[in-house]
Amino acid sequence: MKQTLLKTLLAFSLFTAAACYSAQAAPGDLYDGGLSDQKIYKFNTAGTQTVFVSDSATFQPDWLAFDSKGNLFASNPAHSAISKIPPNGSTITDFATGINPGDLAFDAAGNLFAIDGTTGSIFKYTPSGARTTFAGPGINDLVALAFASDGNLFVTRRGSGLSGSGSIVKFTPAGAMSTFIPSGLFLPKGLAFDGFGNLYEADSGTGSVFKFAPNGTKTTFKAGLNAPQSLVFDRDGNLFVGECPTCDIVKITPAGTQSLFASPPAVGGLAFEPPTAQLTNISTRASVQTGQGVTIAGFILTGTDLKQVVVRGLGPTLGQPPFNVPNVLADPTLSLHDSTKGIFSNDNWKETQQAGIQATGLAPPNDLESAIRIAVQPGNYTAILAGKNGTTGIGLVEVYDITTGAFAELTNVSTRGFVGTGDNVMIGGFITTGGNGSTQVVVRGLGPTLGQPPFNVPNVLADPALRLVDSNGNIVRGNNNWKDSQQVAIQATGLAPPNDLEAAILATVAAGRYTAILSGNGGGTGIGLVEVYKLP
Repeated sequence: MKQTLLKTLLAFSLFTAAACYSAQAAPGDLYDGGLSDQKIYKFNTAGTQTVFVSDSATFQPDWLAFDSKGNLFASNPAHSAISKIPPNGSTITDFATGINPGDLAFDAAGNLFAIDGTTGSIFKYTPSGARTTFAGPGINDLVALAFASDGNLFVTRRGSGLSGSGSIVKFTPAGAMSTFIPSGLFLPKGLAFDGFGNLYEADSGTGSVFKFAPNGTKTTFKAGLNAPQSLVFDRDGNLFVGECPTCDIVKITPAGTQSLFASPPAVGGLAFEPPTAQLTNISTRASVQTGQGVTIAGFILTGTDLKQVVVRGLGPTLGQPPFNVPNVLADPTLSLHDSTKGIFSNDNWKETQQAGIQATGLAPPNDLESAIRIAVQPGNYTAILAGKNGTTGIGLVEVYDITTGAFAELTNVSTRGFVGTGDNVMIGGFITTGGNGSTQVVVRGLGPTLGQPPFNVPNVLADPALRLVDSNGNIVRGNNNWKDSQQVAIQATGLAPPNDLEAAILATVAAGRYTAILSGNGGGTGIGLVEVYKLP
């Protein structure tokens, strides 16, 4: 593909979004609750310490957790409250009061879970602060929380405080409790999951970090620590352990190599600042065929709020200057489906919702093109782009997030369509904006998997190849067979492609415009799937 065409397509399909930044620390900084020091400490990747926030004697932060917007939440027992600090550290406010807070953890939807030491409960708070009781009361030995990728909540229990009396329990998303590890722990404290679904526990009484496989098999990951309290993994799979009373934070590599990371005045809960930029626009240009060859764009919204989106299906505009793409889709049609049914369809965008679509500034340039504006709940959605009366040609399907402040966001987008050669390769675009200007994504290019049960799609792309390109046309990373590079890191995300011939890329990208180009290795053609996953 010509470099100039690539840049033009980026400018066209992503022209509406603008990046915004706030004056805050970079993603990857480590935060530490300073307890009676009345501070929260911050460390860059080299271990250099600064003070993020400080306050009066009623601010004694311990356990920490970040939400998806980069707000930091701290348990503050001295004030019977959970404190909230925005990304720039400008204020400390009460998010919740009337609680003797212990550990904190966010679920995938953005709800905050907190242990209440007074009632022996786990409270659940929506992003707006509405509280319900998730578990308890009367479970008086709860210590620490960690969510698994399947949404189950794991909790350490102190037991009697004697050696071997500690345990780990599991709560389903509905709140049903079962035993994961019935006994054998001694003063268990913090919990953390690695990318492979293994659970790590800080066993303060034995000076160890234990590792539990998903089936509960226990091994010792690291012994000889000084009363480990808090655990957190960085994005490279290194485990950081807060030790007390020595007030050290040690770093342990996946292979078990230990080093001293920092020695702050106090060590409470630990949390890494996550990448918080959001996907605000996704688009895919493909050769729109008939039958199984129509272009199918799927997207997932996570969170708790309604989300306003605009979905567009373009064709004629691509054939006009400055794009001049040949053989475009003359009259696109668009239909939007949730996980069970069709919810909206459109042929020519002015036929329905004309005023509402124009108000967004996203009206298609040509009257024959399609658009849908709709408010949707978090969930899975599919947009199908086809040609009216069975026509074919090059088309563009796009999804725009027009309510970026809501507690719901695009976290996965995927498009299935015919992958040709030259200008007919599949081009998936996305833009990230806001937050701390950083997003971690996995991009996948699938083919062989689509031909297997339960999909059974005919004429699939036999050997996909993938390139991730920035807005200047520079290749961020390329891949043919996913195991060729980044194998362990991709497996740790849980998003490894099912077939070794398929392609995948793991990248942390700055706010901006990006394009994933899916083609056939050696010029092959067929039905393929390009996907972008925003990692939590």
